[in-house]
Amino acid sequence: MSLTFYHGHGSPYSWRVWLALEHLGLPYELKVLSFADKDLTKPEFLAINPRHQVPTIVHDGFALWESLAILEYLDEIAPARRLYPGTAQERARIRRLIREDEEQLDRKGLTPVYEELYHTPEGREPDRARIDAGRAKLSEELEAFGRELRGDFLAGEAPTAADFVLYPDVAYVKRIGAKKPQSGLEGILPAPIAQWAARIEALPYFGKTFPPHWRS
Repeated sequence: MSLTFYHGHGSPYSWRVWLALEHLGLPYELKVLSFADKDLTKPEFLAINPRHQVPTIVHDGFALWESLAILEYLDEIAPARRLYPGTAQERARIRRLIREDEEQLDRKGLTPVYEELYHTPEGREPDRARIDAGRAKLSEELEAFGRELRGDFLAGEAPTAADFVLYPDVAYVKRIGAKKPQSGLEGILPAPIAQWAARIEALPYFGKTFPPHWRS
Protein backbone atom coordinates (compact mmCIF):
# COMPACT_ATOMS: atom_id res chain seq x y z
CA MET A 1 0.00 0.00 0.00
CA SER A 2 1.30 3.43 -0.96
CA LEU A 3 -0.24 6.31 1.00
CA THR A 4 1.03 9.89 0.90
CA PHE A 5 -0.28 12.41 3.41
CA TYR A 6 -0.09 16.12 2.57
CA HIS A 7 -0.14 18.14 5.76
CA GLY A 8 0.17 21.74 6.90
CA HIS A 9 1.38 22.45 10.42
CA GLY A 10 -1.26 24.29 12.43
CA SER A 11 -4.24 23.16 10.36
CA PRO A 12 -6.72 21.58 12.82
CA TYR A 13 -8.35 19.66 9.96
CA SER A 14 -5.04 18.16 8.88
CA TRP A 15 -4.04 17.45 12.48
CA ARG A 16 -7.09 15.23 12.99
CA VAL A 17 -6.05 13.08 10.03
CA TRP A 18 -2.46 12.76 11.26
CA LEU A 19 -3.65 11.59 14.66
CA ALA A 20 -5.93 9.07 12.96
CA LEU A 21 -3.17 7.72 10.73
CA GLU A 22 -0.97 7.13 13.74
CA HIS A 23 -3.78 5.59 15.78
CA LEU A 24 -4.61 3.16 13.00
CA GLY A 25 -0.97 2.28 12.45
CA LEU A 26 -1.22 2.77 8.69
CA PRO A 27 2.10 3.28 6.87
CA TYR A 28 2.33 6.63 5.10
CA GLU A 29 4.74 9.13 3.60
CA LEU A 30 4.42 12.58 5.15
CA LYS A 31 4.72 15.65 2.94
CA VAL A 32 4.57 18.92 4.88
CA LEU A 33 3.40 21.89 2.81
CA SER A 34 4.23 25.46 3.78
CA PHE A 35 1.41 27.99 3.92
CA ALA A 36 3.95 30.84 3.97
CA ASP A 37 5.63 29.57 0.80
CA LYS A 38 2.24 29.10 -0.88
CA ASP A 39 2.93 25.41 -1.51
CA LEU A 40 -0.80 24.71 -1.73
CA THR A 41 -1.11 26.83 -4.87
CA LYS A 42 1.89 25.42 -6.73
CA PRO A 43 1.13 23.50 -9.95
CA GLU A 44 2.45 20.18 -8.66
CA PHE A 45 0.01 20.22 -5.74
CA LEU A 46 -2.90 21.65 -7.75
CA ALA A 47 -2.51 18.67 -10.06
CA ILE A 48 -3.36 16.49 -7.05
CA ASN A 49 -5.96 18.71 -5.35
CA PRO A 50 -7.45 21.54 -7.43
CA ARG A 51 -9.04 22.97 -4.28
CA HIS A 52 -5.52 23.54 -2.87
CA GLN A 53 -6.19 22.49 0.68
CA VAL A 54 -4.87 20.19 3.36
CA PRO A 55 -5.31 17.52 4.43
CA THR A 56 -4.99 15.56 1.22
CA ILE A 57 -4.04 11.92 0.83
CA VAL A 58 -3.05 9.90 -2.21
CA HIS A 59 -3.58 6.17 -1.75
CA ASP A 60 -2.46 3.89 -4.56
CA GLY A 61 -3.06 6.73 -7.02
CA PHE A 62 -6.43 7.77 -5.53
CA ALA A 63 -6.44 11.38 -4.32
CA LEU A 64 -8.84 12.42 -1.56
CA TRP A 65 -9.36 15.62 0.39
CA GLU A 66 -11.84 16.90 3.00
CA SER A 67 -10.80 15.67 6.43
CA LEU A 68 -14.01 13.85 7.39
CA ALA A 69 -14.09 11.96 4.09
CA ILE A 70 -10.46 11.00 4.71
CA LEU A 71 -11.20 9.77 8.24
CA GLU A 72 -13.98 7.49 6.99
CA TYR A 73 -11.81 6.25 4.14
CA LEU A 74 -8.90 5.46 6.46
CA ASP A 75 -11.25 3.52 8.71
CA GLU A 76 -12.43 1.51 5.68
CA ILE A 77 -8.93 0.55 4.54
CA ALA A 78 -7.44 -0.14 7.99
CA PRO A 79 -7.07 -3.81 9.01
CA ALA A 80 -9.38 -3.19 11.98
CA ARG A 81 -11.94 -0.38 12.04
CA ARG A 82 -11.13 1.74 15.06
CA LEU A 83 -12.17 5.28 14.14
CA TYR A 84 -15.89 4.41 13.95
CA PRO A 85 -16.17 1.23 16.04
CA GLY A 86 -19.17 -0.49 17.51
CA THR A 87 -22.79 -0.94 16.50
CA ALA A 88 -24.64 1.18 13.95
CA GLN A 89 -25.98 3.30 16.80
CA GLU A 90 -22.53 3.74 18.34
CA ARG A 91 -21.04 4.76 14.99
CA ALA A 92 -23.92 7.18 14.44
CA ARG A 93 -23.20 8.77 17.82
CA ILE A 94 -19.55 9.31 16.82
CA ARG A 95 -20.70 11.04 13.63
CA ARG A 96 -23.17 13.16 15.61
CA LEU A 97 -20.44 14.30 18.00
CA ILE A 98 -18.25 15.25 15.03
CA ARG A 99 -21.01 17.34 13.50
CA GLU A 100 -21.68 19.05 16.83
CA ASP A 101 -18.00 19.90 17.17
CA GLU A 102 -17.86 21.39 13.69
CA GLU A 103 -21.16 23.25 13.76
CA GLN A 104 -21.43 24.30 17.39
CA LEU A 105 -18.04 24.39 19.11
CA ASP A 106 -15.94 25.36 16.09
CA ARG A 107 -18.15 27.46 13.81
CA LYS A 108 -20.19 29.25 16.47
CA GLY A 109 -17.66 29.31 19.31
CA LEU A 110 -14.02 29.12 18.29
CA THR A 111 -14.14 30.69 14.83
CA PRO A 112 -15.53 34.10 15.91
CA VAL A 113 -12.90 34.42 18.65
CA TYR A 114 -10.11 33.38 16.29
CA GLU A 115 -11.23 35.71 13.51
CA GLU A 116 -11.53 38.73 15.80
CA LEU A 117 -8.15 38.24 17.45
CA TYR A 118 -6.11 37.08 14.46
CA HIS A 119 -7.82 38.35 11.32
CA THR A 120 -9.35 41.71 12.18
CA PRO A 121 -9.11 44.03 9.15
CA GLU A 122 -6.49 46.72 9.46
CA GLY A 123 -7.88 49.82 11.14
CA ARG A 124 -10.64 48.02 13.04
CA GLU A 125 -10.51 46.94 16.67
CA PRO A 126 -11.61 43.40 17.52
CA ASP A 127 -15.35 43.16 18.17
CA ARG A 128 -15.56 42.62 21.93
CA ALA A 129 -19.17 41.51 21.79
CA ARG A 130 -18.40 38.87 19.18
CA ILE A 131 -15.46 37.57 21.23
CA ASP A 132 -17.58 37.37 24.37
CA ALA A 133 -20.38 35.58 22.53
CA GLY A 134 -17.90 33.09 21.09
CA ARG A 135 -16.36 32.51 24.50
CA ALA A 136 -19.80 31.88 26.03
CA LYS A 137 -20.62 29.39 23.29
CA LEU A 138 -17.28 27.65 23.78
CA SER A 139 -17.91 27.35 27.51
CA GLU A 140 -21.36 25.86 26.88
CA GLU A 141 -20.09 23.36 24.30
CA LEU A 142 -17.04 22.29 26.30
CA GLU A 143 -19.31 21.52 29.25
CA ALA A 144 -21.59 19.54 26.92
CA PHE A 145 -18.70 17.52 25.51
CA GLY A 146 -17.51 16.81 29.03
CA ARG A 147 -20.86 15.15 29.69
CA GLU A 148 -20.46 13.07 26.52
CA LEU A 149 -17.39 11.18 27.76
CA ARG A 150 -17.94 7.44 27.99
CA GLY A 151 -14.90 6.47 30.01
CA ASP A 152 -11.50 7.87 29.13
CA PHE A 153 -12.67 9.05 25.71
CA LEU A 154 -15.84 10.11 23.95
CA ALA A 155 -16.85 6.61 22.90
CA GLY A 156 -15.17 4.42 25.51
CA GLU A 157 -11.68 3.42 26.56
CA ALA A 158 -9.96 4.17 23.25
CA PRO A 159 -10.01 7.31 21.07
CA THR A 160 -12.16 7.41 17.94
CA ALA A 161 -12.70 9.85 15.09
CA ALA A 162 -14.75 12.03 17.45
CA ASP A 163 -11.78 12.50 19.78
CA PHE A 164 -9.41 13.31 16.93
CA VAL A 165 -11.83 15.91 15.54
CA LEU A 166 -12.43 17.55 18.90
CA TYR A 167 -8.85 17.63 20.16
CA PRO A 168 -7.33 20.14 17.67
CA ASP A 169 -10.14 22.59 18.46
CA VAL A 170 -9.50 22.20 22.18
CA ALA A 171 -5.79 22.71 21.50
CA TYR A 172 -6.62 25.98 19.75
CA VAL A 173 -8.73 27.07 22.72
CA LYS A 174 -5.76 26.42 25.00
CA ARG A 175 -3.31 28.19 22.69
CA ILE A 176 -5.47 31.27 22.15
CA GLY A 177 -6.05 31.48 25.88
CA ALA A 178 -2.31 31.46 26.52
CA LYS A 179 -1.32 33.77 23.65
CA LYS A 180 -4.25 36.21 23.75
CA PRO A 181 -5.28 36.96 27.35
CA GLN A 182 -7.97 39.32 26.07
CA SER A 183 -9.78 36.25 24.68
CA GLY A 184 -10.79 35.16 28.17
CA LEU A 185 -10.14 31.55 27.15
CA GLU A 186 -7.38 30.73 29.60
CA GLY A 187 -8.69 28.25 32.14
CA ILE A 188 -11.98 27.79 30.29
CA LEU A 189 -11.69 24.01 29.96
CA PRO A 190 -13.94 22.17 32.42
CA ALA A 191 -12.15 19.49 34.43
CA PRO A 192 -13.48 16.50 32.43
CA ILE A 193 -12.25 18.02 29.14
CA ALA A 194 -8.92 19.12 30.59
CA GLN A 195 -8.33 15.57 31.83
CA TRP A 196 -9.47 14.11 28.51
CA ALA A 197 -7.08 16.43 26.63
CA ALA A 198 -4.25 15.27 28.86
CA ARG A 199 -5.03 11.67 27.90
CA ILE A 200 -4.87 12.56 24.20
CA GLU A 201 -1.56 14.32 24.80
CA ALA A 202 -0.23 11.21 26.55
CA LEU A 203 -0.79 8.99 23.50
CA PRO A 204 2.58 7.62 22.34
CA TYR A 205 2.31 9.15 18.87
CA PHE A 206 0.94 12.54 19.93
CA GLY A 207 4.28 14.33 20.12
CA LYS A 208 5.21 13.75 16.49
CA THR A 209 1.94 15.38 15.35
CA PHE A 210 2.24 18.51 17.49
CA PRO A 211 2.80 21.69 15.43
CA PRO A 212 6.52 22.46 15.77
CA HIS A 213 5.99 26.23 15.71
CA TRP A 214 3.74 25.88 18.77
CA ARG A 215 6.62 24.58 20.88
CA SER A 216 8.16 28.01 21.37
